[in-house]
Amino acid sequence: MSSNAPTVVYESSDAGKDPEKGSRNDSSSSVGAVQLDEHIDVAAELVLGHSDDAEPSAQESKRLRRKLDWHILPLLALIYTRAGSLAASSILGLLKDAHLSSSGFNNANSAFYIGLLALELPQNWALQRLPVGKWLAFNIFLWSVFLGMQPLCKHFGSLFFVRFLLGASEGAITAGLMLVTSMFYTRTEIGERIGWVFSCNGVALIISGFLSFGVAHISPKDHPDQWEWLMIILAVATFLTSIVFWFYFPDNPVKVTWLTQEEKIKVVKRVRGNMNGIETKRFKMYQLREALLDTKTWVFFFAGCLANIQSGIGSQYSLVIKAYGFTTLTTTLLNIPSGATQILGIFLGCYLLRKFPNSRAWIGIAFWIPSIIADFLSLYLPLENKGGLLAAIYLLYFGGSSSFIMLLSYVTSSVSGHTKKVTTNAIFLMGYGLGQVLCTQFWKAQYRPRNHIPWVITLVSHVADILFLLLIRQMFAMENQRRDALQASAPTHHADGEEKEEYGWVSVVDEAGVRSRKERVEKAFLDLTDRENLNFRYPL
Repeated sequence: MSSNAPTVVYESSDAGKDPEKGSRNDSSSSVGAVQLDEHIDVAAELVLGHSDDAEPSAQESKRLRRKLDWHILPLLALIYTRAGSLAASSILGLLKDAHLSSSGFNNANSAFYIGLLALELPQNWALQRLPVGKWLAFNIFLWSVFLGMQPLCKHFGSLFFVRFLLGASEGAITAGLMLVTSMFYTRTEIGERIGWVFSCNGVALIISGFLSFGVAHISPKDHPDQWEWLMIILAVATFLTSIVFWFYFPDNPVKVTWLTQEEKIKVVKRVRGNMNGIETKRFKMYQLREALLDTKTWVFFFAGCLANIQSGIGSQYSLVIKAYGFTTLTTTLLNIPSGATQILGIFLGCYLLRKFPNSRAWIGIAFWIPSIIADFLSLYLPLENKGGLLAAIYLLYFGGSSSFIMLLSYVTSSVSGHTKKVTTNAIFLMGYGLGQVLCTQFWKAQYRPRNHIPWVITLVSHVADILFLLLIRQMFAMENQRRDALQASAPTHHADGEEKEEYGWVSVVDEAGVRSRKERVEKAFLDLTDRENLNFRYPL
């Protein structure tokens, strides 16, 4: 650390006061001076001396948002456009070559999410302690290696192990997306950007369909086999993505090279209304404990689990469609519209979120209704109605994806304190992983072609998802009302008559260790948790 590194004096979470004017006589207490780079936000030093700067104009904010989008979103889109491999491979010779039964295939799918479950907490710890962009690039590189190893697997045990490693490396990706979007974008923008990036899963389905159609023309007797060629192509594409990420993906707004110093300040000031801060590299045990004891953490966990119990269709779609009586070649093409409807649903959901920013729950519920209709169609349409059954699958992708984006937007925007945020993200994604593990286990061969049991479970989970969204909205609305009432009744001045203000103080010391000046730091950059910061309001 440099010799002139700033130190910070935390004031209370309710108000700030210049420490040189004496301590307050109210019940709030202050915390001693600590090193800036150990305890508070990395952006605090960047905004020192700029507390009173004018807000970026609407035009300037729009220009900055476009610049961020052009530099960040294409890279995030790359990693989410990595086409799904195992589901497509299931009809291209994988089951025969790896000697997989129906339950073996399900367990190989589960292995991926068991790996994600096992390593999600360590992955989020690493995302806090290490440069985010570099850690993501490293995990994408590992992803390409493990993906390329799958053609070498000729029995269940080896495929299970490689899939476990694949899921372990995947654990950083969605968590990294949630962190990065909260660093650069406002709350409404976060929901939109997450949605746009996730829509690339739909692009992946389309790419997977065309790739599968192409490799399906290779003779099954050739080596590499059809499914092995698919894995090799995807592995090479993922490896190239990791190289681009290493050199171009930002760690945080403070370190980016494509923003001027003035632009960095404006980008940081744009998002301070999130009350999430940017990033803090010190892992704080009290924030870990707070996350574990916070009710909403576990509501997010169970909501994430239920929202992904219906995701079994994501790993089974090729087998389900083929069971309706289509050939392998036709099935590869019939997968493609699923991606198109997923993209359409997500973009529509994001558009509605922009128009109605505090309507995440209502938008999510509205989009789960088509999914429920799809469940009933899949259960009750006659098997001879192939067009109707296909339409049900496409409708399922249209609705469920956008609803999950609304839930993900809730998690990303409703927690502050960096350690608490990464912990909550990890627990939510563990729920996501658990749901994915469970959902692969009830799509069994004996239920085909109608799959009544899987569709009933999917229907029940959709109804439960709606109830969880209502619960989250009600919890947050009640807490926001409580905070409004507390602030309305709180005194506006200290006991000595000085007006309370919403900032902390940073003391900059010279080479001799003597304090040379004081600077105000807004509470958004003090790494306060949402429970500590009475100004924090939860998104609805």
